[in-house]
Amino acid sequence: MQEHLLSLNNFGMPKVYSGTDAMYTKIVQLILLEKGIYQSHPDMGVGIRSRYRHNNSENFLQTLQMDISNQIERFLPSLTMIDISLNIKNNILGIIINTEQGVYTLAYNGSTDVMDAPATYVLDEL
Repeated sequence: MQEHLLSLNNFGMPKVYSGTDAMYTKIVQLILLEKGIYQSHPDMGVGIRSRYRHNNSENFLQTLQMDISNQIERFLPSLTMIDISLNIKNNILGIIINTEQGVYTLAYNGSTDVMDAPATYVLDEL
């Protein structure tokens, strides 16, 4: 699997990720993508920015977990899911996606609207 980026490498050629890096990039894109952006796939995307910022529901983590799982199964079928763990601590949403291909860890900070590698204290709770 490969993921072509819009940036250039040191030789002035388009940057291309492959393997685990490509899969990680595709997962992040799928989680950040808002539904309806692609007309050919209007149901594609979790839309975590809009859902996380304005969500006060008790079962938010369960709903988000199922949505991420369904989106990965539907739009990234080469990724065989095992488990997804979610946790919120200090306004940071920790996401661990455990697959047969590897473990992908993400952290989404709702106050700064940044998705990045998780801080250690987020992973401790998962």
